[in-house]
Amino acid sequence: MNMKKTKIILSAALLWAATGVQAMQSPFQNGVLHFNYQAEKLFSTEAAARAQLEKDLAAFVAMPASERTFENTILGYYRIFQKYHEALGVSGFLAYVSPDKKLRDTVTALQMQISQYMVEVAARRDIYRAIRQYTDTNPQLDPVQAKLVKEMLIGFKYKGMDLNDEDLEKFKSLNKEESQYAIEFDQNIREYKDPLYVTREELNGLGDDYIQKLQKTKDGKYIITLDYPDVVPFMKSAENENARKQLEYKYNRRGGEKNVVLLEKTLALRRQAAALLGYKTYADLQLENRMAKSPKKVMAFLEDLQKKLTPFGKKETKQMVAYKNQKTGQKSRVMYPWESAYWSYQYSKENLQLDSEKIKEYFPSSVVIDGMLELFGGLFGITFEPVRIPVWHEDVKAFQIKDAQDGRLIAYFYMDLYPREGKYKHAACFDLINGEEKPDGSYQTPFVAIVANMNKPSQATPSLLKHSEVETLFHEFGHVLHNALTRAKYAPQAGASVSWDFVEAPSQLLERWAWEPQVLKKISRHYKTGEPLPDDLIQRMIAAKNFGTATAYLRQNFFAQYDMRLHQMNKTPDTTKFYFDLTKKICSIRLTPGTIPQASFGHIMGGYDAGYYGYLWSEVIAEDFFSEFKKHGVFNPQIGLKFRREILEKGSTIEEEDMVRNFLGRPVENEPFLHSIGLNKE
Repeated sequence: MNMKKTKIILSAALLWAATGVQAMQSPFQNGVLHFNYQAEKLFSTEAAARAQLEKDLAAFVAMPASERTFENTILGYYRIFQKYHEALGVSGFLAYVSPDKKLRDTVTALQMQISQYMVEVAARRDIYRAIRQYTDTNPQLDPVQAKLVKEMLIGFKYKGMDLNDEDLEKFKSLNKEESQYAIEFDQNIREYKDPLYVTREELNGLGDDYIQKLQKTKDGKYIITLDYPDVVPFMKSAENENARKQLEYKYNRRGGEKNVVLLEKTLALRRQAAALLGYKTYADLQLENRMAKSPKKVMAFLEDLQKKLTPFGKKETKQMVAYKNQKTGQKSRVMYPWESAYWSYQYSKENLQLDSEKIKEYFPSSVVIDGMLELFGGLFGITFEPVRIPVWHEDVKAFQIKDAQDGRLIAYFYMDLYPREGKYKHAACFDLINGEEKPDGSYQTPFVAIVANMNKPSQATPSLLKHSEVETLFHEFGHVLHNALTRAKYAPQAGASVSWDFVEAPSQLLERWAWEPQVLKKISRHYKTGEPLPDDLIQRMIAAKNFGTATAYLRQNFFAQYDMRLHQMNKTPDTTKFYFDLTKKICSIRLTPGTIPQASFGHIMGGYDAGYYGYLWSEVIAEDFFSEFKKHGVFNPQIGLKFRREILEKGSTIEEEDMVRNFLGRPVENEPFLHSIGLNKE
């Protein structure tokens, strides 16, 4: 997941307000980022910066029309907001990762205040008129500048600049509410706590390395948190069905009932805002400027894939139910949510001779990371060097990325891989500082971070990754490279500032190397023996790659349809009932009564609204990209360099369809994707 909230809302400045990131000098000490922010000073700092911003905007508006140029009007507009954010630095990022709860809470409160203020700024007609004074002269622009201006004007349209004064006030009010709800929703997930307390007997089936890492209560119970490293192994291996049932219930109530209310209020706000702008639905508004263009095209794509997957999914479910009945003596016809991961895992151990808990012993995170950096460094013509610079927590590792040919510094990136209280609960890439050409002609060095929640090392074992976590790491590293290797001239077009249904393609591409036998050898070393993955185990892993694939893709299809259908409705449904009904229709699963899974569906509130389909859409593109590597050699540095130049460095300086065509030499095809998941093109 790439944590760039949107492509262009009003400008990059509004994005930077939402995330607390920008590309000026004040976040730096000695040329690198610092993270020493004092909670008690943030509000007064922002107030002073806001006063200066207002002065700068007044001067911007007062500039005579005859003096306006691309430099002082289009770039001048962005730079005014960059100056504002000098005072705030990367403090917004710390709401997701800081170990200091006071700082996290203060930054979250400040984000709410800034988001409300930015809604007002976004709706200032005097600023819009000032920009139109320049754009209405039909200036001679190069293609990159023209695209930047076009998307800026689209952003103003989406902020209500074509509305009358009364409707604009309504629109501003709706946007203020929505931005506040999104921040609250995310905070409710991060801060949610409802652990399961279990006895030692209830941990039967789990390995010693897992048990040794668990915290204990004063009366000797073991604490199972709702973080991924606790939940996933427990649901796959705990023999006690009642304990699994309890944990599944707790896990699918993360965020709480208040998040259900926030989601349903947000859906109503989005629907009203889209109507004011003249769109039939919010989905129509969101998709107008994306690759897919319309909800109709997205739904045709999703329903066609659902149709192809359903027979395979039913076969997989029937197989798992039969296996469960064989082992338990039951005569069940269904697989319940607390059973599916457990029985799927038991089946893979017994019938596929694959035990993910044993396999992870070959994947110490340090070995995986070293191998990953060597692999993609060679492929894309770059090197990675560990560097001692300030970080926000002792677990964080930092690296320099340099060009392999001339040794120039390209970017810095950070890895924050282990869970802790109050930290962001998923895996994501945060683009902290965007690349761009500065006024003096030099290039701003990007700063990027991976934030994840993988197993921490213990006294007995190092940090060990499941193969699925290796895939996740490769995926997020794709986002890192997309942001780090950018050579876009202007910050709003840098890195992953691409169409939302293309943004996942580079990261999904990198996942493909996690299945290459040579790569699996390179990134594996048993933490006790030092031996790499045995060849026969690698072959079994690859042979079983599509085990459960239909079920997994139907689940992704469900999330995409749930998101898209909600944003096409003319009134807000009971989102829990709709979640249950659609899950049963698409996935043939009966969810646990009393659970509210949508309360932790952060994507739908945090930037992927009417956009979750993009994961599947962009995977089709990613698989076609990989077909080009397979054609010429998956370790071919010439093809890697071509991908770097045509995709990773471009940002959004050209249309996504043109980037695809420039790399592939043709439009995208879906045959490689269908083949990769075991389906034939009809």
